[in-house]
Amino acid sequence: MTTLTAAYTLGRPQVAGPLAVFPVFGPPPALEYLSLSAALELGAFVKELDDGASVRDVIVENPTDLPCLIYEGEQIKGAQQNRSFDTSILVPAKSGILAPVSCIEAGRWDGGRHTEHFTVSPHAADPALRSIKREGANSAGPRGRADQQRVWSEVDTRLHAFQVASNTASLEDLYAMRSARIEELRGPLEPIAGQTGALVEISGSPVALDLVSRPEVFARLAPALTSGYALQAANAAPGKPDAPRAERFLAKAIESRRDLAANQGLGHAFAITRTRLVGAGLTHDGELIALSAFRRAAPRG
Repeated sequence: MTTLTAAYTLGRPQVAGPLAVFPVFGPPPALEYLSLSAALELGAFVKELDDGASVRDVIVENPTDLPCLIYEGEQIKGAQQNRSFDTSILVPAKSGILAPVSCIEAGRWDGGRHTEHFTVSPHAADPALRSIKREGANSAGPRGRADQQRVWSEVDTRLHAFQVASNTASLEDLYAMRSARIEELRGPLEPIAGQTGALVEISGSPVALDLVSRPEVFARLAPALTSGYALQAANAAPGKPDAPRAERFLAKAIESRRDLAANQGLGHAFAITRTRLVGAGLTHDGELIALSAFRRAAPRG
């Protein structure tokens, strides 16, 4: 299956109910780097700011010999409250950065856990929430941030829709309470050899592209990303995979104009804003390292 963008191709979709995930295959990688979860196993850590925690920022320390990739949408748990990373960042080796995040647990601010290191959640935010975060950041300019109030509102909407009571209004509680349905959908979806990304359809309509340059990094990210896909598909109407639409979505995401965006780490960050597509990513020495792109959310009326 060949896309309009010759360097990237789609494989046959893996299907679970209304959810279809097309594997994406890219060119051979050049830059060597670690996923955040792999870096944490080698001594990296994520913590609150030293001089007073901030809802919107955390510190990522990477003492390893390789850069590590924070991928947009990854969730972290613990410390003073749970967060979700707002953008993809390549943290330099033997260095630390300030990373922008959004809170996904409005009802907890536990100062007694200030010095605690975060853990990486087994779940990522769903594509619709990630789209809303990215649209807010892109509309605010090169240094724009996600709209935190909108994020809290969206988490509340999901908790209500799934009839989940959470004392701290935590997105993680939703995943825990609806784990059976999420596992039912994500169970058949496994990364395959050489896969560097996923093109996601729900009810036959493309909703997201997640792409990195290294297969082993995508394999680390895939389980959490798939949880997010499954959450969004959990109550969706039936629909068959639509390969031509998936091809067109991939081509638009890869070929769209890229606007310069703020970047705290290595390489160059960019944002994508089109009428029906929103996204962001990262390049390094001309190589596409990370790209996340989404169908734009319908305007609130």
